Amino acid sequence: MKSPVTGFIAMLSICVTTAAAQPNEETLIRDLYRRGLVGEKEAVEQCIAKLEAVLKSEAKNQVARVYLGSAYTLRSRDLGFGPKKLQVLKQGLALMDQAVAAAPDDPKVRLPRALTTASLPGVFGRGASTRKDFELLAAQAKRTPGNFDEGELQIVFYNAGLAAKAAGDKARAAAFLEEALRHPADTALSGKVSTELARLQ
Repeated sequence: MKSPVTGFIAMLSICVTTAAAQPNEETLIRDLYRRGLVGEKEAVEQCIAKLEAVLKSEAKNQVARVYLGSAYTLRSRDLGFGPKKLQVLKQGLALMDQAVAAAPDDPKVRLPRALTTASLPGVFGRGASTRKDFELLAAQAKRTPGNFDEGELQIVFYNAGLAAKAAGDKARAAAFLEEALRHPADTALSGKVSTELARLQ
């Protein structure tokens, strides 16, 4: 499994907001998640423990649930080949699906799932649902951009462009990528957007 580092690092302004956690706790969870993304196994385990504690006190916190699911996929990444690896991955996917089902209109829930499943190999069969997630997010971003920050808008339109390209719709892909360039929150990602646009020519 590829780690969706670029997208997630760019959107780390999204925090796991909880009623119970103090701001420094939210910062710690965010930092653990970031470190887990780049390969720190111990950070993944600590992040999972923190998020499980949040859900124990706030069972309806879908942002915490979707990030917990994503963290489980990171744990799966770190495990050796075998049934446990697949079991943990399925556990993570189930948690993310539960979160999106409970809060389908919350971009801070749907976007982490989309970025996580986008990093999975095609054999897991999440390609279609990932593309749908980004299409829904792009439509929502156009309709109510105030529900997203600049970093999220850039990520959503970039990935919606990739999804449209994968579906063979070059015109739609170009439109999404051009929209992503209007939200240059992350310089590295802007470079990737420009590269993808050039490839469509």
